[in-house]
Amino acid sequence: MAITALLPNEAATRALGQALAAVLGPGDLLALVGPLGAGKTTLVQGLADALDLPPDVPVQSPTFTVCNEYPTRVPLLHVDLYRLDGLDEAEDIGLPERFTDGVTLAVVEWADRVPELIPQHALWLRLDHATGGRRVTLAEGGGADVSWALTMPGPGKGETWTETDDWTPWAC
Repeated sequence: MAITALLPNEAATRALGQALAAVLGPGDLLALVGPLGAGKTTLVQGLADALDLPPDVPVQSPTFTVCNEYPTRVPLLHVDLYRLDGLDEAEDIGLPERFTDGVTLAVVEWADRVPELIPQHALWLRLDHATGGRRVTLAEGGGADVSWALTMPGPGKGETWTETDDWTPWAC
């Protein structure tokens, strides 16, 4: 099962990141999927803010650095797989160990580029451009139940979550 909603603007995308901070913690992994400019880094900015990132530390896309670590109350690892050539390269830089260290909250942009790297327990989030904002879809790896997220605040004014079968991350 997956759920979907419309994010009407950048503020709603950040607010969703902030809401996810309340349910994610050490050892969790948030796998992000979506085209360029869909709001993946904006969502991470909201997540980092809610995890008490010092205001003078910017959250930026790690496209060229591959990994950024942020000094939040739960150590936050922000990874971008866009430039990696596959699982071997990810293993060479130690990503699998970081994703399973039990201490770090990992957020992985472009997770669908190396899906075999993403642990089974990951929460997948897809952002797409849509008329009136961005379409967000949440699903748990392996088809696990994501109905718990239906209790999260709606991502936009008057917007609610609905069930969908349009996208399943385990089919990557």
